[in-house]
Amino acid sequence: MALKKPKRLKSPKKPKRSASPEVKQRYLDRLADVEKQNKTRLSNYESRKKKDNDLNRKIYG
Repeated sequence: MALKKPKRLKSPKKPKRSASPEVKQRYLDRLADVEKQNKTRLSNYESRKKKDNDLNRKIYG
């Protein structure tokens, strides 16, 4: 079974300039959380892919 590259989570919608500071801060917090999750997904995928490639080399030559 081939590994599929993970789908990235979408960034949250930017608040309007006239939005309150609390809304803007919430946006930044959500953005940081989404970026962290995307980074984690990608690193997990890369480690699984490396392990899969090593196993394939051992099995198939």
